[in-house]
Amino acid sequence: MAAAGHILTRAASLTDYEPVARAVGLDPFRMLRLAKIPAKALDDPNLMISADSVGWLLEESARRSGEEAFGLLLSEKRSLANLGVLALVLREEPTLRAAMLASARYLRLHNDGVQLRLEDAGNLALLLVDFRRPGVWRQAVEQSAGIALRAFKALTQNTFRPVSISFTHEAPSSLDVHRRVLGTNIEFSKECNAIVCRGRELDKPIPAAAPELSRELKRLLDVQLASLEDDPNQQAREVIKMLLPTGLCSVERISQHLGINRRTLNRHLARSGESVTTIIHAVRLELAEEYLANSRRKLYEVAELLGFSTAGDFSRWFRRGFGKTPSDWVADHRQRIAAPAPRLDRG
Repeated sequence: MAAAGHILTRAASLTDYEPVARAVGLDPFRMLRLAKIPAKALDDPNLMISADSVGWLLEESARRSGEEAFGLLLSEKRSLANLGVLALVLREEPTLRAAMLASARYLRLHNDGVQLRLEDAGNLALLLVDFRRPGVWRQAVEQSAGIALRAFKALTQNTFRPVSISFTHEAPSSLDVHRRVLGTNIEFSKECNAIVCRGRELDKPIPAAAPELSRELKRLLDVQLASLEDDPNQQAREVIKMLLPTGLCSVERISQHLGINRRTLNRHLARSGESVTTIIHAVRLELAEEYLANSRRKLYEVAELLGFSTAGDFSRWFRRGFGKTPSDWVADHRQRIAAPAPRLDRG
């Protein structure tokens, strides 16, 4: 696997990995060694480990076992306590909306690999789920959606009922686990990974909440957040992902969303040898792979999501970047994932 990066997560993200792995025929400790994750991660939920390694472990566990819902199985029995100190903050928030906003703000202290964002869309609200690293992280996204759903149900004494849950990847061959764990309308090959809710339901009070305690806890977490230096490149990438589908992804727009002027943004990016143009290109390359690998969208739909005016413009750009047409890339990708996985020694 690739070398681990600096994005970290609490080892609590691997709660129940050992029994779930054994249930689908895997040797959990062999898989941990392959992922370069210490075995003690299964015993110490507060150990900080590489989020990249965890993402790889979940994808490879699903591939080797043939269990397409492996990530969801890990989320099935999670409790609110699994979120550590973050759970205390969420439990004391006055409303479900406040709890979602707090989870979006402080989740990086629990798992810096996963990003949450709450957006209003008319009468609906979308809790968007994304993985901060580029690539195909189907299992991590589904696991995160499952954990978030269980947490918000626990906060509302099991009265929280989302309208639907959407994923950007294709549907699995069987939906049995998805229906059992998520228990709601599930949609695939959509434009975003999101828990879709009715906006008015998010403003219902959380029973037994103590907002005063929440404020004190958040002061402590804010100190921890302040100690984490935000990477301007990563911030720009996240804004670019949001703006590309609008067709309005420009230096001015990105600067506006980041709350800085254009010259300051360019200066920050130049320190690492980057520019807005190079980052837009890199994000498009990553998203193009993700969209083509995970869904059956039409070429013009992918082009629109990446901010191209026409499918032809997208195809020409793609060929320059990948050396082949989008259809050839998809054919090669499907051939690669259809190849049998190497057998693991059991013993």
